[in-house]
Amino acid sequence: MSYTLSGGRINEHEPTSFPCQFCLTNLQCLSDIQRQQHYDRHLGDEPIASTSTSSPKKSVDNSDAEARKGGSSTKDKNNDRFWYPAQNSEPPPNFTPGLIPLLKTHLRISHTQGYTRRAVLCYERAVLVTRKAWDAGWGCGYRNFLMACASLMDQPFQLMYFPLLDDPIPPGVRNLQRIIEDAWKAGFDPEGARDLKKLVGTKTKIGTADIQIAFTFRGIPSRLVEFDLKKKEGGTDILTKWVIEYFSQPHGVVEEINVLRPKTVSEALLGATPVVVTSRMPFILQHDGHSRTIIGYEVNKSGEINLLEFDPSKIMKKSMRQAALDTFASMPLQHNTVPNASTSNAAASLSNKRPATALSLTNSTPLKRSRCDDDAKEDSWIDDDDVVIIDNPHSQGVQEKMHKEKKKADHALATTEVLKFFRLNHRKLGKNKEYQVLYFPMSEPLSAEAKLLPLVNGYAEKLFK
Repeated sequence: MSYTLSGGRINEHEPTSFPCQFCLTNLQCLSDIQRQQHYDRHLGDEPIASTSTSSPKKSVDNSDAEARKGGSSTKDKNNDRFWYPAQNSEPPPNFTPGLIPLLKTHLRISHTQGYTRRAVLCYERAVLVTRKAWDAGWGCGYRNFLMACASLMDQPFQLMYFPLLDDPIPPGVRNLQRIIEDAWKAGFDPEGARDLKKLVGTKTKIGTADIQIAFTFRGIPSRLVEFDLKKKEGGTDILTKWVIEYFSQPHGVVEEINVLRPKTVSEALLGATPVVVTSRMPFILQHDGHSRTIIGYEVNKSGEINLLEFDPSKIMKKSMRQAALDTFASMPLQHNTVPNASTSNAAASLSNKRPATALSLTNSTPLKRSRCDDDAKEDSWIDDDDVVIIDNPHSQGVQEKMHKEKKKADHALATTEVLKFFRLNHRKLGKNKEYQVLYFPMSEPLSAEAKLLPLVNGYAEKLFK
């Protein structure tokens, strides 16, 4: 795959549209500063004055507006929006925060019962985003993108990630399609452009390579690692060892030498706290046909390793979701510390730039580009791109409403039932022999030049060829 500009420059004649997500005014002709001022007026409840470059009543062109609406009603649009934990609005029904601390509680119970030897979890404010009826069958890649964005826009370590992901259009299913198409127009991923041709307004499936294009185009550093388990003895062990190494570090690139170094389960458990929440971002794991977000791992009493997942195709019981919402409502309002006792000085080190050292790149031929294919019923298109941005996180009113709806929330959820929902064991992993991982080293945002350096940024790293 090539990630360079076509002919070394952007095609200035390609039509582009940047509609405001509040009033649909076309902001294409405005500078970045003017766009920010436009959004600031919305957020400050100030009237939007008419300007010579943009009319407040002017909408996007008809074809783009039709693609955005996709036949959905205003009610449907308002019910499908992007959300991240720092907002004080209630999460949409398919967004569930509070699951990491809930999992921590039940993993501790499992440990006291002798079933779990150790468990390690990702960033505690990670959000599960599940499919809805309209994107069943094709939306897993988009939902995993939204899960990544929800954490990246909330984390306190790289604050510039938020504006990069939020502007000029915020995350969303339809907006992700537009971001990828804009990246194609800028010369990124000509192979993907030739393969997919058109995304906006379609039900086209996407994979980790397409998602990485979107993040790179927005300046967010990421790494795409490929595992070909057919060519390596040990089956899924090499993948699970990589996961353990990933969560053993507070941030940064996973070095192949550390993954390959022999390490026994006893060594991994030596002196360890039974259940640990880390500062690591969740990452996307894809095989041919489906993708999910990995949020940690568990070592059971037999020494077997289960990955812990947020699967966008799985819908949890209402009682479990309510327990997670109750947990989230009681969480601290600010990120004061890095919640990982095993990684000292993580908060300080995360603010420093980490060199991007690549894994094995000796084989330049990546595995076959794959995309997701959820086995579920498809439905009509509903827009997913409305985002509500509110400054004060967790207002008293929202917390009171969450507690009011709690009523008889089931805090006595069966631990076995909770853990079963999130476990991904080695038998399930072993059904596929090729995997791709997209993860975030949490280094400084990419410069314009760095976006165009595939080897430096680790595109299509081939691990254990």
